[in-house]
Amino acid sequence: MSESEVVRRVILLPIDGSEHSERAFRWYLDNLKSSSDILKFINIVEPVYSTPAVGLAMDTPPLTDIAEMMQDSIDKGKLLSKKYIEEAKKFDVNCEGILYVDTQPGTILLKSIENHNANLIIMGNRGLGVLRRTFLGSVSDYILHHAHIPVVIVPPKVKH
Repeated sequence: MSESEVVRRVILLPIDGSEHSERAFRWYLDNLKSSSDILKFINIVEPVYSTPAVGLAMDTPPLTDIAEMMQDSIDKGKLLSKKYIEEAKKFDVNCEGILYVDTQPGTILLKSIENHNANLIIMGNRGLGVLRRTFLGSVSDYILHHAHIPVVIVPPKVKH
């Protein structure tokens, strides 16, 4: 294959500030990184809502407070993306950060696969047991079963 025919993989890597997304990123660098890759860090921030639980006599925070809390979450998301981008650039990775505000990370990740023509998604997971995963669900489990591209799930290290 000539240089002009180099295949550029688009790889999505969801980040959330946890050790699990950091582990997935390190795994990519150590095992899969290619100079032709385009790595897209996907960060999904949950929106801030003001509705108190039904039946509780609670004061609703003023809209300005809610807007400030939401902006704070978005700013933290941008900082996290910037941190990952700066780290990736140290390894000459062609990358970008994408920030979404949504309550359904699994659904947004599936849409991101389509929107960015991704070839692969790499995710960390929390290492939940089968029973906890069944009741709690997990984003990585959801993506594994619904994505139509290869999915790499980087598990936690085994504790001895």
